[in-house]
Amino acid sequence: MTEVAMKVYAVVAGLCCLAGCQLTTPAAQQAHCPTCTAAEATPTVALLPDEQQLPQHLQYLPGGNYLPPAIARPVKPLSDYAADLALQLMLSMQFETAEPTIAISSFVLFDSQLDESNALGNQLAEHLYVQLQRLGVKVADIKLARQIRVTPRGDFVFSRGDYLDMQQQAAYVLSGTMLQDNAGIVVNARVMHLLNKTVIAGGQIHIPQFVLATPLARQAM
Repeated sequence: MTEVAMKVYAVVAGLCCLAGCQLTTPAAQQAHCPTCTAAEATPTVALLPDEQQLPQHLQYLPGGNYLPPAIARPVKPLSDYAADLALQLMLSMQFETAEPTIAISSFVLFDSQLDESNALGNQLAEHLYVQLQRLGVKVADIKLARQIRVTPRGDFVFSRGDYLDMQQQAAYVLSGTMLQDNAGIVVNARVMHLLNKTVIAGGQIHIPQFVLATPLARQAM
């Protein structure tokens, strides 16, 4: 046998021995492969993530003292509260005419004067324009001017006059009061006849404090 052939034979024999060590049990590996060490003869067992002695920040599963982060409280948008209020009003309405037109004014703080509002009172009124119209109620926009003002800053059709333009023929008005409590604000809404003061619909919602404390609400307030 030549020297090259002997080298090839030695390499093949070594590979066969290693393959046998991988496919047999540790005892059989020791018997069939005397050159294998005890560490090589021991089969490799994959450890579960919690069995691995890894640093805490590298472990896949949390340790026993792990506490999950607090789940953020889902915040219901103000438009949803307005939608709830509009539905209550619609279900309780008792019209005196077939298709009345309703004007909407700002919700006011419940105090001795009833002439103070804030961003929440104005936003509720704006949302109710949309929500009532979706329910098929005829709504008069009291801030709509008779003409469009064209200026370098933009074209404007809204205006705040002194009183309701009676040409809009809105016999009913929607408004309400806002009362602060320990958990938030209670909103009482009603639809009233401007002449005979009759209340034809009413509704109530409670807006929690955590909704009013959101960054967007704080910005608007």
